[in-house]
Amino acid sequence: MIALEKTDFRQQQITRLTQLSDAERSQQDLSLQQQLFASPAWQQAAVIATTISSGIEVATQPIIQQAWAEHKQVVIPQTLPKRQMAFKPYTAETDLTRTSFGIFEPTTGETVAKTEIDLILVPGLGYSQAELARIGFGGGYYDRYLADYTGVKLTLAFREMAFAHAEWPVDAYDVVLDQLLVAKDGVDDEH
Repeated sequence: MIALEKTDFRQQQITRLTQLSDAERSQQDLSLQQQLFASPAWQQAAVIATTISSGIEVATQPIIQQAWAEHKQVVIPQTLPKRQMAFKPYTAETDLTRTSFGIFEPTTGETVAKTEIDLILVPGLGYSQAELARIGFGGGYYDRYLADYTGVKLTLAFREMAFAHAEWPVDAYDVVLDQLLVAKDGVDDEH
C-alpha cells in the first residue's frame, strides 16, 4: 500500500475516529483498560504519564481513576515554548486550562523529572504493529520528549488506529513505542 502523506493520513484517521459509535468506543475502551491493568508495565509503574483525552481518543479518565485507586501518581503534560513539554502531577484538585489545541493541561505544579516517570501512555492517531511506529497529531511534542526517555512507552489503540505496517512516512526522528495494546473484539474474548 502506498503511504499517505502525514497530513492526509491524520485527516483520514480523525474522520474514521469521529465515526465510531458510542457503544463501539465504550467496548474498545473497556478492552484496552482490561489489557492495560493486567500488564506488567502498569503493575510495576508507580508514576504514570497520560493525557486528558479528547472525544476521539481512547478514554483516559477511567485509567486515571484506576491509577489513583492503586495509589499511583498520575502526571499530565503541559506544553511549553519551542514544542517542548513537561509533565506535572495531576490530582482531583489540579487547576486545568484548555490549550489552543483544545486539550486540558495543568497550570500549576512542579515538573516531574523524566527519570521518575515509569510509564508513558503515548497518544496518537495511528500505530504500526510491525514497527511499533506511531503518528501523532503533528506537533512533535512527544517525539521530542521521548527521544531520551528510558521508561516504558506504551500505547492503547482502538482497532481503527492499528495497522499491520505504517501507512504513513516514518521519519528518523519518530520515536517508536515499546508496547502497543490493541482493543480486542468482545471484552472477554481472552477467557
